[in-house]
Amino acid sequence: MARVIAKAQGVVLRARRMGETSKLVTLYTAEYGKLKVTAKGARRPKSKYGAALEPLTESQIVCYLRDDRELQTLSDAEAIRVYGLSRDMERLGYASAGCEMVERLTIEHEPNPRLYRCLIGLLTGLEEVAAEQVESLFWYFQLRAAEALGYRPELGQCLSCGADMSQAAWGRYDPVSGGGLCPDCAVAAAVGEEEAPPGQGARRLSGESARFLAQLQSIRAYRRDSLPPTPERRGEIRSLLRGFFECHAGHGGRLRALDFLESVGHSSTQV
Repeated sequence: MARVIAKAQGVVLRARRMGETSKLVTLYTAEYGKLKVTAKGARRPKSKYGAALEPLTESQIVCYLRDDRELQTLSDAEAIRVYGLSRDMERLGYASAGCEMVERLTIEHEPNPRLYRCLIGLLTGLEEVAAEQVESLFWYFQLRAAEALGYRPELGQCLSCGADMSQAAWGRYDPVSGGGLCPDCAVAAAVGEEEAPPGQGARRLSGESARFLAQLQSIRAYRRDSLPPTPERRGEIRSLLRGFFECHAGHGGRLRALDFLESVGHSSTQV
């Protein structure tokens, strides 16, 4: 295939050194999905790219594109918006986790405008929401991204009998099946749970957490007045969502940025 000049708007997911003066940059674009590009001379002191190739930057790019190659050649880039999250470790951590998630769960040259909008919404929201809403905004992003990628979890009704999960005092969530189970149906799911891979068996889910997640999943846009869950349920919800993505995406669902946040105490489980 002959190379064509492609123009796109995208978010820099990752950038690393390439040789003495260049960079290897991964972007997620609205027009072409994930792109990996080489930016020659990007590490020189007077590079024409400026901040356009820094992570967590939304940029307009021009590159030489070939569908039969994984690595493309960047011609030009101009920063549109640099998200100001670097001074807050928690916000930066969740922004990095969102970018890491998009990078791991997508393939090159497969556009998903809905997923792109989800990522922009996360980065924009992290600049705006109150501190107590930061983690629940990330959960909202995870739920919307899962839907955009085609594996939306069922959080409102029991997968087996259709009962309203929010009305039960507790139930169980089965990441393999991708949904919740009411107390009666959860008994059967518990059989063989010990044989499931670590973190991938059905796990207990309180009615309070089920109500919160179902409500979060149902709204079309995250609102600044959206209330976070009670502190005792944060660990339960966090564990459920991580287990869901690790089950469906394998190692791609284990996000290093979230591991880092936990290691420094920003997402310590409170149960």
